[in-house]
Amino acid sequence: MKFIIAFAFFFALSCSQKQTIPPVKLQTLEGKQLSLKELKGKKVVIYVWSRTCVGHAGDLKLLNEISKNRKDLYVLSYAVAMVKEDVIKAYKEIGIKPEFITVLDPEVKFNDYYRIVFLPSTFIFDKKGVFIGSYPGLPQDKLSSLRSSPSSSFSFSFSSLDSLTSISFPTKSQPFVKG
Repeated sequence: MKFIIAFAFFFALSCSQKQTIPPVKLQTLEGKQLSLKELKGKKVVIYVWSRTCVGHAGDLKLLNEISKNRKDLYVLSYAVAMVKEDVIKAYKEIGIKPEFITVLDPEVKFNDYYRIVFLPSTFIFDKKGVFIGSYPGLPQDKLSSLRSSPSSSFSFSFSSLDSLTSISFPTKSQPFVKG
């Protein structure tokens, strides 16, 4: 029964998602225009967060370290429902000087392409901009596995009061996400 519920939940969410990095144009924290579609040639890690979400402080510190140490990745801090001043204040409160690209999405345009179910969330795309998967928080295990071959499955986990259910779906030959 849990499998059916998890599959139905996953399928409902995936129907509105695309297979590639969204063509959203955003402003960076430095005031430059950035189109997410331009980020090709490296795997892309997009960490979506807001000041109101729990856990973003520790994740952003870790994201900073990942950005310093993983030159094989484009690492983005994707600030939703915030303006520049909010993001700068949050970074000061956390005590970090960002080593990653920060983009501002005060209108939450990202949700038009990939449904934001959890805040914070991480969305990962391969070198060609093809969607690999989305995860609650900042999944260190998924990021460390990016050094190996491209993912051939999408993992989806949810928890209930009595257990944690994890399901993997193939993404190479028959993706569940619709374009």
